[in-house]
Amino acid sequence: MALQDHRPLPWLAACAGALFFAACGMLLFESSREFFPRRDLPSFDARRAARLGADQRAVYEQELFSELSQWNRTSRRYATKEGATQRELRWRQLADEGFELAHVALQVLQPDGGFVYPLERPMSRLQAMAKSGDSGAMCLMTGLVSQVKRGRLSPEHSDIARQWLLQGAERGHAECQLQLGRRLILGIDGVARDARRGLELEFAARRAGYAHDVDGLVAYFQRRWSTDSTNLTRLYCWLSIDAGSRLTDGPQRMLKLLRADAHRLGLEQLQNLESQLASAAFSLQQCVGLGAD
Repeated sequence: MALQDHRPLPWLAACAGALFFAACGMLLFESSREFFPRRDLPSFDARRAARLGADQRAVYEQELFSELSQWNRTSRRYATKEGATQRELRWRQLADEGFELAHVALQVLQPDGGFVYPLERPMSRLQAMAKSGDSGAMCLMTGLVSQVKRGRLSPEHSDIARQWLLQGAERGHAECQLQLGRRLILGIDGVARDARRGLELEFAARRAGYAHDVDGLVAYFQRRWSTDSTNLTRLYCWLSIDAGSRLTDGPQRMLKLLRADAHRLGLEQLQNLESQLASAAFSLQQCVGLGAD
């Protein structure tokens, strides 16, 4: 009886080698994809942009900006484990309806993968849009620059975004007012601290209905923590607004601290305030109405 040949068949070895190189190629692509422009997006249809009304565009702008700082995390709008995929699909839908800022945002940020792509081409497009008078584009530059890793962010991009942010705020766009205001309050991103001017801009944006990214206001009132019921109410109000867009337990943690202070200081007024705040429901405009001074 002839001996069996146990040598691997040539085609089997070739297949194994091909699979190995394919796996290596995929690994290399995944590890380097953020260094190249995003390739899986359809082209933007400028004809649909021309048909998009100003009012609808304003609604889409507010939606996009409200999610930008949470683009790769869960939020109140996208609170489940499928949230990243839902956000990706929603932004694609907005782009397909003619909202170009969503298309530009997707060129830099990929919510369903957590990838951040190069800024060069998107920034060039946003600058062209801004030069034509698009205030939303002026604001989006800052939003995208804020999400790029510091090691891959050029000083030029930061400077350009800051210059257009100032112009957008001067033109009265709520998102630019909000982002410049919070930077003035916090003294970040190369902006010198000016709390008074920052509060003016923040409150202008809030009056326009923009309720996201309230960390500047929260920080401002946290620095004024005392037994004064007015400032404590202001802080709790903005924490509750924050909890309306982000998944946070800020209001509950403040009530816990307030109870601790009431017990430590033996102040009945703090106990009463804690009870009042715990049962209160604040609107954005109520928080604005509380003022800052």
